[in-house]
Amino acid sequence: MTRPDGIPSPATPTTQAPTAGAPTAWSWSGAAAALKPWRRRIVGLLVAWVVVTAVTVAFGTSPNVPVLLAVLVALAALLWHVVDHADAHHLTVWPLVDGEITGQGRGNDFRVTNLAGRLAAANLAKEGREALVHDLHVQLQILIRERLYAKHGLVAEEEPRWAEAVTPPELWQLLVGLPPPDLYRPDRLDPLLTRIEKW
Repeated sequence: MTRPDGIPSPATPTTQAPTAGAPTAWSWSGAAAALKPWRRRIVGLLVAWVVVTAVTVAFGTSPNVPVLLAVLVALAALLWHVVDHADAHHLTVWPLVDGEITGQGRGNDFRVTNLAGRLAAANLAKEGREALVHDLHVQLQILIRERLYAKHGLVAEEEPRWAEAVTPPELWQLLVGLPPPDLYRPDRLDPLLTRIEKW
């Protein structure tokens, strides 16, 4: 009868797991694993050291090998620092819409379906209208601010006169004023969204 995987046979000695906080023994495999990302750089540095030493010997000088290695290590460290920090860092872009992952439809985002459900409930069943109007107003203000900054490079609070001059009047009123109480109604919301989109 064979034993299931993971259960050692009685003949096989088991090793005890190290206790927490106990020092682990140094090993070549551990050092190799730690230096694996640096392997190419270290090999390149050693090859450069051997080549420079051979060239200096070929010219008839007697090189001070440890000093030469120290100079090369210092120059390589400086070069690696510059390369690592001056390299173009790519920004991680997370998908804003769940539909980019799961499907191609515009309405696959859970926020869109949630908002659609709340709009339907407020419009038909008169549920949660005040909270919905507040949430819609905040989201529309965010959209207007983003469009104002993207299109004109303006922040409404920093330059209100310039921002008001370039913002459509109905959107400016929505940005600085109180929301209309019937903002949840499709005939009121749709023209605002269309105006923001076409601005």
